[in-house]
Amino acid sequence: MRGMILPLDRLRHIWNNRRSRIVISALLLGAFCGVTNLTLPLEDLFIAARTKLRHEKASGRIVIVKIDDRSLEALHDNDVNPGLDARVVDNLMRAGASEVYFNRTYPFSPRTAGAAKFIEALERYPGRVYLGAAMQTGWRKATLSRVPAREFREHAGLVSLAVASHPLNMSFSFPYTSKSTLGTVHSLAAALADRTEETEGVFRGDFALDHTTIPTISYIDVLNGRVGAKQVAGRKIVIGLTASSSEVHPLPLGEFAPSVFFHVIAAETLIGQKPIALGWIPTYLVVALMMATGIGRGRSFKPLRLAGYAVILFVSPIMLDRYGIELMVLPATVMAVYATFRARTLDKINDVSETNAASGLPSLQALRGMGERSSGLLVALKIRNYSGIIRSFEGAVEADLATEIQRRIRISEPDVAVYHEGGMFVWISNLTDIVELFENLEGLHRIVQNGIIIAGTEVDVGFNCGVDSELQNTIANRLANAMQSAEEAVRSDELVCHHDGAKGEVQWEISLLASLDRAIDNGEVWVAFQPKLDLLTNKVIGAEALARWSHPERGPISPEKFIGIAEEYHRIERITRFVLDKAVRAAASYVRDGHDFSVSVNISAQLLRNPRLPRMILEALAAHDLAPAHLILEITETDRLDRSAKTVQMMEELVAAGLRISIDDFGTGNATIDYLRYLPAAEVKIDKSFIREIDSNPGDHLLVQSIIEMAHSLGRQVVAEGVETAEALMLLRSLQCDQVQGYYVGRPVPFRDFTKHLPEKSVRTAG
Repeated sequence: MRGMILPLDRLRHIWNNRRSRIVISALLLGAFCGVTNLTLPLEDLFIAARTKLRHEKASGRIVIVKIDDRSLEALHDNDVNPGLDARVVDNLMRAGASEVYFNRTYPFSPRTAGAAKFIEALERYPGRVYLGAAMQTGWRKATLSRVPAREFREHAGLVSLAVASHPLNMSFSFPYTSKSTLGTVHSLAAALADRTEETEGVFRGDFALDHTTIPTISYIDVLNGRVGAKQVAGRKIVIGLTASSSEVHPLPLGEFAPSVFFHVIAAETLIGQKPIALGWIPTYLVVALMMATGIGRGRSFKPLRLAGYAVILFVSPIMLDRYGIELMVLPATVMAVYATFRARTLDKINDVSETNAASGLPSLQALRGMGERSSGLLVALKIRNYSGIIRSFEGAVEADLATEIQRRIRISEPDVAVYHEGGMFVWISNLTDIVELFENLEGLHRIVQNGIIIAGTEVDVGFNCGVDSELQNTIANRLANAMQSAEEAVRSDELVCHHDGAKGEVQWEISLLASLDRAIDNGEVWVAFQPKLDLLTNKVIGAEALARWSHPERGPISPEKFIGIAEEYHRIERITRFVLDKAVRAAASYVRDGHDFSVSVNISAQLLRNPRLPRMILEALAAHDLAPAHLILEITETDRLDRSAKTVQMMEELVAAGLRISIDDFGTGNATIDYLRYLPAAEVKIDKSFIREIDSNPGDHLLVQSIIEMAHSLGRQVVAEGVETAEALMLLRSLQCDQVQGYYVGRPVPFRDFTKHLPEKSVRTAG
């Protein structure tokens, strides 16, 4: 059993990698195009274009006798008859023709005038005259049923006139043999080229052959004896209708020509060498190998790789065409183009996400993407007054400040890479001794204390540092520890706080988790309601239900703390059920009083993989008689949200039940525009980090405006979190934001206080 789990884990790991998914989807797309012939019209077009690069001449071994307009005018008829055909056959044979083929089914009756003479001519040249057999539908599945009369067939051979036209007439294929009501017969092309050893299969005509180079003689000239041995001796003759009333077809990327020329072109294709059709699989396999080895970051658009694709998909087919070897390249081309541009798009997304737009330095996301482990002490430096410094200047000075901080960090470690996000600067030190690092940070502190010049103004900068030395942990884990330690240093007013896993924090978390269920049961955990203000009506139209924990010993415990622990140890379902029940109960009581009111409940992305979720929600609604339209599910922890069909199907099922989906913390982590494209969300909540300084930070202002406009264009409502000032509220109203919540509208409070002060909140916000 354990042996089976390991491969499944490996497959799951591969699928969770976005680049692996690009390779897999590209392989499936290419295979689908190849198996279904979906790209055949484009393939035919490419092959036809390649034929224009070559100009082949006919061998001269086959001559067409044209039943042209001049012949029919001379005969004062619109067709020839068997008696005339008898004279033509005799004249051709006397001139030395080796064989004569009729590119028609010869529909005449043995009692037709002149038929007896034609039969006598066939008797004189047994096995040297061939008549055509055809069918009503395509030769692939049909049987040749239109054959000459028995009296004609007794002394003449039979050849198939079957042809398969490709979509849009961009190419034509010919069989080597066809089944008829009289048995298997060779095609006209195979017989003309003496390829009668082939018993099955098809081939594509080489339309690089210039059909005007095929020798021709007018039927009337042959009939009147104006044909010499020099024209036909030792050659095979094909008699076909070429008059203006005859059936014509378009040559690929060329002019129209009578059908007899198509059969002769097919025969000329076989005369030189037998065509070899390798199909789409060889190029598919080669490109698949190149694609799989070049999907890594920054490798998809390398010139050498693109040149390799060009050689495989364009140069090699052109070269092989000269040797009668046909490669189909469109399935591989579709696969390569899809994988290349998807990988390139992912590269751009990663570049954007891993670069701090304000400072140009690598972001913390870039650090997280370095790998699972890293050597070296990890330092997180937090500037205490970062926002105040940025806000005190009219222009954009964040890049200047970040550059100055980076320059001072590199005084003692010149080659270190500095990562930046907000007021946090992070790097992996080259120093290995923790004491030496502390001394280095003290020196950095003294340097920064001397002041930093920004835009001609000296600025006082204060900072605190967190250090993680647990090299065995992952980068993400170490980064979180260092940043948490930096925050601890700020609170304790220490220059450096060193994270030590031996302090018992893990044991405290486990203890906290163990007491969570008891805390819910005895009332320590309760639900607070924070109002949501509609900016159009200036009324509170809903609230967000938030879990709170008042611990008897530690006091209020941060929701981020116990919710995060519940997430990590997969205990989030119990607390979600508790909050959901309280929220629905409160909303139902308010709706029964005649208010149009909705309540929002946070749903962890982890729960979207739980098949019991819809039932849990619907049971809560039914228990308190609340319509689904009054409940909004805010999807949190979007960085853990996968894009599997099950997750999307779960959300679609919830929406179908009448519930509304909201994307929480939009603009941070993975909650970006990419999620709007495939999540069935009705609402977007802009993270408070973008709202807090919207009235003083032009970058935040522009970003929020863009999010609102984008969300509205996609039919989503927008809620702004973290509104703490009247200026921010007025600005959001001018940007046409739909709803807001934050301390300015109202703090999270128990529901009894929420209902008591609800009218006051509306009036205060309006004023």
